Amino acid sequence: MAGKLSFFVIEDHTLTNRGIRELLSERSNYFCRGFAFSKSESMEKLCVLADKNELPDVLILDLFLGQENGLDILREVKQKWPVIKVVVYSMYAKPGIVSLALEGGAEGFVLKSAPETELIVAIEKLMNGETYIQQNLVSPLFTYKTVFDGLTKQEQIILKKLIERKSRQQITKDLNIVERSLENYLSRIYMKTGCKNHEELIKKFGE
Repeated sequence: MAGKLSFFVIEDHTLTNRGIRELLSERSNYFCRGFAFSKSESMEKLCVLADKNELPDVLILDLFLGQENGLDILREVKQKWPVIKVVVYSMYAKPGIVSLALEGGAEGFVLKSAPETELIVAIEKLMNGETYIQQNLVSPLFTYKTVFDGLTKQEQIILKKLIERKSRQQITKDLNIVERSLENYLSRIYMKTGCKNHEELIKKFGE
């Protein structure tokens, strides 16, 4: 397959997974290295490809795979195989999510609601060594960064965990703090972000 661009799809919805593969495979210079529906399946198949020196050029990654978090897959992939370019292809694209994906190593971010050509453009940009964020996601990202920079380091960590859908129990355990301390941090986060509660925070930054 010399000269062709190889891709791998991670998406838990069968029809969407197939649709992405068919869309890209229709192009003569693209071919599919494989696909997966979960983190364990993804890692297993990518490890096999790595052993055969057949890693894909591009990974198309959904962020929410049932109960699994695509950000965990993203971080592990970039840690093990930084050569793979990653395009996040998600229906969730509020600025907190986009920011976490970029921080995790993604080079591209495209909404599933965008025209199909948007995904093709993103892949082409990545293969040219560029980063590609869907245009209408850029301005909210800058606004979010301004709000985020106004938080303390601990508040920033907690906000990220909230956006990743971590439970309160998980957050207190990860940060080794008591519930009362978490409540105090949350109150300050709500105040600084202009949100009334957890639901409003997620709706504003994490959906």
